[in-house]
Amino acid sequence: MNLAATEELARLGHLYPAVILHGRKAEDRQAAALRLARTLLCEAERSARPCGSCKHCSRIVWPSAKSDAFHADFRVLERDLKTSTSVAATKAFLQDAQVAPFEARGQVFVLASAESLTGGAANALLKTLEEPHISAPRHFLLLSPSQFDLLATVRSRSLAVFLGVSEAEFTEEMEALAESFAVCVRGFMSSGSILQLLAGADVLSRVSSWKDPRDATAWSQAAAIARRCCDLVESRGSRGLLNLAEQMLGGWQSRVRGIQAQRILEAMVVEALAPLAPKGETRDIRLVRSVNGG
Repeated sequence: MNLAATEELARLGHLYPAVILHGRKAEDRQAAALRLARTLLCEAERSARPCGSCKHCSRIVWPSAKSDAFHADFRVLERDLKTSTSVAATKAFLQDAQVAPFEARGQVFVLASAESLTGGAANALLKTLEEPHISAPRHFLLLSPSQFDLLATVRSRSLAVFLGVSEAEFTEEMEALAESFAVCVRGFMSSGSILQLLAGADVLSRVSSWKDPRDATAWSQAAAIARRCCDLVESRGSRGLLNLAEQMLGGWQSRVRGIQAQRILEAMVVEALAPLAPKGETRDIRLVRSVNGG
């Protein structure tokens, strides 16, 4: 599902109560959330939503924006702790979903860093999603680098919308790495040798810096390289490469848990691209999966 199709569902009043907006940069996810919120609450004719100028659209802004505009039916929960969103903050936020809209026909609740929800916070959200109010439409927009950073139970009750990988800063160095990575992928597709995948993971490890485990920059660049390779290998490899790109957007979460970046890259590359192996060439792949905890 892409953003344009999601907006159309919002115009028609058929949008899922919970939507995961994942991929690209944080500011892109915020922009997508704002547009969807305006589409959902806009008072213009359906075909013209979001109009951008009605009393609802004009007051739906991100809390950190330099604006005095405020809409009572548009709420945003930012991460309240250094590395997580607490259960207390989440429960307080969700209390507003128990009352009727103040002025719009519905309400929109945005979790700006849904990937940082603690276990208790995620379960509180899950309970709200499982027991929706029917008196007025309420939508929850969950923003995350990757949908796989969220609980499987939350994902199963949400519509996942992948915004894509950010290629705005795709440098000549990254293009060279993409070509090297493509050589490894093509080699694996023809030979099935696990050494080709390990070499590919090593290529991806050369982007940016991996020193700060909370920095998602290197993961975004590695994801962009995987996405670029869709144009450099035969078409049957595209699905695996897109899956790899999506998974790498959330790779920094594993770094926070203390796992080395190289190990994470190797596991992700093997898991995503293993289906591209020629028939009968899977024994060494299973071995690497077991070594990496897959």
